[in-house]
Amino acid sequence: MIILWFFFSLAVLVAIWLAFWTLVTKIVEGSGRQKQFRQGTLPFEPPGGFFRGLAYMLGDQKTPWLGKSFDPANRTGINVFTPKGASILKTLTPTYKLFQKNPEGNTEAYFFKTTTGPGIKDTEQQVFKLNYDSPENPFIVRNVLDEIVEIAPEQFLGKVHVKVFPGYYATIGFFGLRRPAAGQIEE
Repeated sequence: MIILWFFFSLAVLVAIWLAFWTLVTKIVEGSGRQKQFRQGTLPFEPPGGFFRGLAYMLGDQKTPWLGKSFDPANRTGINVFTPKGASILKTLTPTYKLFQKNPEGNTEAYFFKTTTGPGIKDTEQQVFKLNYDSPENPFIVRNVLDEIVEIAPEQFLGKVHVKVFPGYYATIGFFGLRRPAAGQIEE
């Protein structure tokens, strides 16, 4: 009888967990950015180099994330953070040892591999995927899957998905990427 109670309680907890993340996804995807994302297209050319980022999460508060740098030849990329952001992330992911300063004094961390394919939620839409499931990333980061679409020349809108249960991703926010203007100094 105790084993039956255990499995029943576990099933209830899993159902509550999935219901919560389904609600989060519904709220995020109910925004105007979802409509804009659906109108975007798969980039004709994979992005290359640094793209300035803007996170549309947590009420669009400014974050210490500066953007992403892409290496299309190797189908990889990495995130770029301010020095303050790097110190926060070093505290949150103390076992990650691949933080690297770039020439501008900012920090690169959390490697991703790029592919194209149907969206994880928008299955009829082709997207550019940024997959963090790689052994060099911390466990929590490995559960992230970003997807981007092009909304204007060298301007992208991305979605952030997090695996919250085997085979189930929740959508937790959006982000923008754009090529910095020539000569623009990055923070």
